[in-house]
Amino acid sequence: MMESGARSDVSEPARMSDDGRDPNMDVERISTLDAFDAERERWEALEQRDPNTTVFTRWRWLRSYFPVARRRWSVLVARDAGEAVAYLPLARNASPIMRELALGGNPTADYTGMVADPDRAEAAIGAFADHIARQRWDAFDIADAADPRIDTLVRRLADRGMRIATSFETNCLSCALPDSWDRYITESISAKTRVNMLRVERRLAEALPEFRISEPVAADIDAHIDAIVTVNYARQGGNFRKHRARFIPLFRSAWDHGLLRIVMYWDGAKPIAGGAAFVDPERSYWGLYMIGFDEAYEKLSPGKGIVGRAIRTAIESGYKRFDFMRGAEPFKARYASDVTVTRHYRVVRPGLRAAALERARPKMLELKLALANIAYGPGREL
Repeated sequence: MMESGARSDVSEPARMSDDGRDPNMDVERISTLDAFDAERERWEALEQRDPNTTVFTRWRWLRSYFPVARRRWSVLVARDAGEAVAYLPLARNASPIMRELALGGNPTADYTGMVADPDRAEAAIGAFADHIARQRWDAFDIADAADPRIDTLVRRLADRGMRIATSFETNCLSCALPDSWDRYITESISAKTRVNMLRVERRLAEALPEFRISEPVAADIDAHIDAIVTVNYARQGGNFRKHRARFIPLFRSAWDHGLLRIVMYWDGAKPIAGGAAFVDPERSYWGLYMIGFDEAYEKLSPGKGIVGRAIRTAIESGYKRFDFMRGAEPFKARYASDVTVTRHYRVVRPGLRAAALERARPKMLELKLALANIAYGPGREL
């Protein structure tokens, strides 16, 4: 339900208090796809003006994700004089004991954030903080925030009596792409990386008479999605049924919305290795989201080759930035050197209940991890 108040000119600085409160900003919560669909035109208009959006806060990506979201999603809408000026995707777990909020997209999105009119973002953040502080939750897990306004939201929650229990940062690697593949391999990477990367496809072609490289078209997109999900599972393990249920419809919808690119290596009809990227053509951005390879071909190093092939495809498609997204694993530094930082916070509500649950949480997570390792084999991570 909307919270209402007297209205005045939204651009007037006097409306804002020191902690970001603006009594004239209303907040509405939407939690159905029909309501989300109704916001598309305004959401996408704000995307064009907002320099802090990522592919994961695009309306089209979230529309692809929400039907398969692992948590119950909702979106907070800040409205001024009835006009939507900011959107904050959220999620809530299903546990009646540990009542936790998260940013929408987590854990599937590599980056999280909000979408807002830059001129009214500050007031919207204050309104969001008021709304969130009034809800029933014990902890707010904020992960992979790639939007500086989320830092402001955390401070506003602290202003309202919430406690920041933990905070840390993660480095992520990306690079600007030159206008040609030749320039990239001669100017952007070391001679050793260049030799190792270029050698892979030659060795694969020599060793495998039916070796081929492909990108999907409309007629075979489903086969490519099945292939990339399969080779990724081969490296990650876990529950194959859930893995497919999570990613196949997400990737298919992202493809339909123009946000997905895939490159694959094949040995005849068998997928050897692949990479899937979420792309933002309007901002000339290519984000390598998922890679994998069949360990039966490990001696031929298809993983190294597929990274190079993804970068080459991005360049030849005219993209200007290549992003390895979440995390700074050592292999990524061979191909990209620009560092961006994402932030993580755990915000806890004051009170005995939340404090008791925070003390019990490590043991609960240990038990969950132990059960996952029993069910799906060792090496699981929460």
